[in-house]
Amino acid sequence: MAITKQSTIQAGELILADAIIAFQEAGVMVPLVTTATAPQGSGTVSFPFYTDPASSNVGSGTDGSDYTATTTRTISKAQAAIAEYVVRSDVSDLAVQSSPQNLTADVGTMIGHELAMKADDLLVSLFTGFSQTVAGAGTAMALSHVFDAARQLHAAGAPAPYNMVLSPKQVWGAKGLLQLLINTNSGSQMADNPTSAEGLVNGFVGRVAGTDVYWSQEIDENIGSGGDAAGGMFSKGAMGMGFGANGPINIEEQRDASARATEYVGVLNGAAVEIKDTFGVYILTDVS
Repeated sequence: MAITKQSTIQAGELILADAIIAFQEAGVMVPLVTTATAPQGSGTVSFPFYTDPASSNVGSGTDGSDYTATTTRTISKAQAAIAEYVVRSDVSDLAVQSSPQNLTADVGTMIGHELAMKADDLLVSLFTGFSQTVAGAGTAMALSHVFDAARQLHAAGAPAPYNMVLSPKQVWGAKGLLQLLINTNSGSQMADNPTSAEGLVNGFVGRVAGTDVYWSQEIDENIGSGGDAAGGMFSKGAMGMGFGANGPINIEEQRDASARATEYVGVLNGAAVEIKDTFGVYILTDVS
């Protein structure tokens, strides 16, 4: 059957839909940070934030008297320039004809997944820029590091909830969080304890000390001289992910008749930026 222009357009729309679904489902970081969209006609996205609230701004009043003490509210903003991150997949006619799967739909899903991974990569790369840190190079993870990271966020006035994103080895490795919990708990206590190993076997990983724990394969497990991984704990306002005015991702297809193939080009229009440094903690631990 000949492919008409209309059917090609419909196929392109379906591929984009599959890619968007994959982008939303495969990514870890984007739902955990502040997001914003650049205004139409602008290549820059802004994330405004206020000075920290403090009890010292609140004073005692006197009945019948004007309260004259004032607190100046300062608005600052973090900005980032939207950039393009591109992936291209060429699918030959022979591959489509030979595949028992719907290869075209699969390509949309794979492109969406890869663009989500790139967004994760941009955001987890910001962990190393946090000035607050726990553990350090050559230091194995301890539960005290989790508590200390949360303590630092509380002390900085970072609003809850807090999320911790670690590398696979920081979660499941011999020196990882799961092994710590196994060593800390035993028998039936593990099933009843919110920090037990059983509590880590669900969709996002689990919850420890009131903090949701996730893992990302985009986290570098070879920091410095090697053997250290760069995780992080943060409040939503620590980082921002900005997207272009026309949406976070787009896919276009182009027919190459001489190659008997179709080119699919996926684009992430985005930028990652640190908004508030004290709302994040860098967790550097040994995973060798």
